[in-house]
Amino acid sequence: MTYIVNIRLLVSVSAILGILIISSCSFFKPDFIPESPKDLFAEGIKALKNTEDMHARTLLNQIIEDFPGSKERIESLLLLGRIHYSLAEYEEAKNKFQEFIDLYPVNKQVDRAYYFKAMSDYKVVDIAARDQTAAKDAIDGFELLINQFPKSKYIEKAKKNKKKCALRLAENIFEIGKFYYDTGSYQSAISRLENLLIQSPNYKFSDEAAFLIAESYYNEQNFIEAVVFYKKFVNKYPRSQFIVQAKKRLKVLRR
Repeated sequence: MTYIVNIRLLVSVSAILGILIISSCSFFKPDFIPESPKDLFAEGIKALKNTEDMHARTLLNQIIEDFPGSKERIESLLLLGRIHYSLAEYEEAKNKFQEFIDLYPVNKQVDRAYYFKAMSDYKVVDIAARDQTAAKDAIDGFELLINQFPKSKYIEKAKKNKKKCALRLAENIFEIGKFYYDTGSYQSAISRLENLLIQSPNYKFSDEAAFLIAESYYNEQNFIEAVVFYKKFVNKYPRSQFIVQAKKRLKVLRR
């Protein structure tokens, strides 16, 4: 009886092992990878549609490395940048778009590379609140697109986003100027705020910046300069919320 049971057990184990071997061979069988750049690119697009981003990147990189003279390489490099961009991998995206610009400067899609390279900087402007390098780089990138490709379909978006970056930079300078003013570093405040008004004179906080310049001179007891800047303020910003305070200061200083 024991012998029969052992035979049955041996047969069952053998059958299971056979199934596992067959399954493992099927599991580890490599996927068919097309060899032509055209087929590789089609497979990459298919992978993207199936949200298989890693597989798509592998295929596109293979085209870039193995088929340098193909038209699919051009499309792959640009598409690879867009994949990084869509995944919020902005530094990697920026590098790919720059590579496209360097390799294909006269390609009909190069304006697209310029735009999304600038957008890769633009997307991190709010994240890098203290460091405004990204905003400056984005402005430079948008200006390149605007100057070199005035008929590009991205022009209006580039102009709009450039203004947003310029506002972000101006706000940053204004906040630094206010910080210096609040901490009693009046010369530093004057320097920052005067530069702000020279470079960006028409923002909603321009009146406050002008008023703080006059106040800084007043607090330093440099009353001659204070009078000059209070007068400028009153003439330029007659409807400002600070107009009453400025006029009071002038009245006191004229006595």
